[in-house]
Amino acid sequence: MKTSVRNNLIRVASGERQADLVLKNVDYLNVFTREIMRGDIAIADGYIAGIGEYDGKTTYHTDGLVVPGFIDGHIHIESSMATPVSFAEEAIKHGTTTVICDPHEIANVAGEYGIEFMLESSRGLAVDFKFMLPSCVPATAADENYGTLDFSRLKRFYGDDGVIGLGEVMDVSSVLDVNPDMMKKIGYALKKGYVVNGHAPMVSGKTLCAYIAAGITDDHESTTPNEALNKLRLGQFVMIRQGTAAKNLDLVPLLDKYYGRCMFVTDDMHPEDLLNKGHIDGIISEAISLGADKIKAIISATLTPATYYGLNDRGAIAPGRRADLAVLDGTKVIDVFSYNALCGKRGQDVEWNFAPFGSVKFDGLDCGKREVIGLVKGQILTTDCGFADRTDKNGDIVKLFAAERHHGTGHNAACYLHGYGIKKGAVATSISHDSHNIIAAGYDDDIVAAVNALVSAGGGIAVSCGDEVKCLPLEIGGIMSKKSIPILAKELDEMKKFAFRLGVSEDIDPFMTLSFLSLAVIPSVRLLPTGVVKI
Repeated sequence: MKTSVRNNLIRVASGERQADLVLKNVDYLNVFTREIMRGDIAIADGYIAGIGEYDGKTTYHTDGLVVPGFIDGHIHIESSMATPVSFAEEAIKHGTTTVICDPHEIANVAGEYGIEFMLESSRGLAVDFKFMLPSCVPATAADENYGTLDFSRLKRFYGDDGVIGLGEVMDVSSVLDVNPDMMKKIGYALKKGYVVNGHAPMVSGKTLCAYIAAGITDDHESTTPNEALNKLRLGQFVMIRQGTAAKNLDLVPLLDKYYGRCMFVTDDMHPEDLLNKGHIDGIISEAISLGADKIKAIISATLTPATYYGLNDRGAIAPGRRADLAVLDGTKVIDVFSYNALCGKRGQDVEWNFAPFGSVKFDGLDCGKREVIGLVKGQILTTDCGFADRTDKNGDIVKLFAAERHHGTGHNAACYLHGYGIKKGAVATSISHDSHNIIAAGYDDDIVAAVNALVSAGGGIAVSCGDEVKCLPLEIGGIMSKKSIPILAKELDEMKKFAFRLGVSEDIDPFMTLSFLSLAVIPSVRLLPTGVVKI
C-alpha cells in the first residue's frame, strides 16, 4: 500500500474525510468472531477504511449479507480452457475476488513463455490472480513435455509481484530421494517466506512424514476424511476440492472442527461448470446442503486461505483490508465489489505467439494383450483391471491411445480402458495432464480420425464416429482459447452431447476424465506415450 493511500485511509477512518463509497447500514459477516454484525462499511482507494457510521460520496444499500470476497486456494486456470481475462469475467460474478493459480499446464506446453503469458494476461483484472510457480515441469522423469523447468529457470519469476510461492510438488519421489534441484526449489521458496503446495494422494506413514518434513504444508488430493484428518494431524492444511472430474465433498464434515485449517478449491474446472454450477460460491452452497455451518463454510473460503498464503490484506471485512466483497441472498451472489475494479484497473488479453505442436504417429494402436485401466467414479484415481487382448463393448473395454505431440518423436502407445462407456466412435484431446500430449479412447479408425482432426486444428478436443467428426479448437497451446466462458461452455456442451450419444457414461465428464489418464503422479495405472505406468 502506498503511503499516500494509507494516510488517506487514516483520515477517512477517523471521519476527517469522506469515503469514496459507503455500504450503508448493512449486515456483514465478521469472520474473526463468527458474528453477523450491522453497520456502515466505508471504502476509500479500494480499501476498507472503517466500520461504524460514515458518510460517502456514493452510498450503497442492500438487504443482503456482505461477506469477504471468495478465494480459490488452488486452481489451474488453463482447465477452464479460457484466458485469465475470460475466466475473470465469469468468476467475479460468483463472488470470487482472488485465485491462487498454478500455471503448470501451460508451462508444460510452452515452458517459461507459458508462465510469462499467464502473468501478463492476468494483470489488472477484477479477480486478483496470485501465482504459485510450477515445481514439477514435467511431472515425472517419465513424462515427455515441451521442456524441463529447473530451479535456475524458475528463480527469476520470484521477482514478480504476482508470484507468492511454489506450486504443488507432485513428484513425491523427488522429495524422498532429496533430489538436489527439487530441494533448491523448495528451499528457496521457504527462504523467501512463501508457501509450498503439496500433492500427495494416498501417501501415509513415514513417507508422508518425510514429505511434510521437506516444508510442504498443504494437500488437495485427499479423497477420504481419514486421509485428510491424518494430514491435518501432521500439520498440513487440507484443501477440499470440488472440480469437474475430482469431487471430494466427502471431506465437508471436517469443517465443523477444522474450518480454520481447511479451504475450498476447484483445482480443475471446465467452463460449463463455472457457468452453470458456480465457482467457490457453488461449493459453499453444496457444502451447506451437506450439513456444513454457513459461517464456517464462508470462513473456509475467505479468512483461512488468505491467512495461509500470507495475504493479510484480504479475506476479512476490517479496516485496512482490500474492499473485496460479495453480497449474498442466502448463498446466491447478488453483487460483488473488488479492489481492482474499484480502482479502475482494466486487464487485457495478451497475444499468444508460440509454435504449434509436432507430428503424431499411430504405431501403438495395434497393441495386442495389454493392461486395462479402470476408472473410479467421481475421482481421478484409477484401478488396475488386469489385462485384455481386444475391445469388448459388452464388457465396457475400449482402446486407450497416447501420443507425444511436442517434438514429433513418434512415441505412442496403447492399452485398454474400462468404465468409459463408449460403444462406438472415439474421443481425443490434447489436454492430457500434465504434459498435454494427445490421449484418445474408443475404436481404432475413429481414434485415427479424431487425432487427425486435433492435429489439423492445432489442438483441442475432437469426437468422431464414422464420417462425423467434430472438433473444438483450442488455439493457445492446444489447451486454451480466447473465447468467452459462455461460448466455450456452449461449444463444449455440444461436444459432450455427441460423446454421450456414442455411449460415454453420463455420470462422468467425457473430456476431463480422459485428460487425467496420463497423469503419472496419481495412483494407480496411467498411459504415457512411452507406455503404461503403474504407481
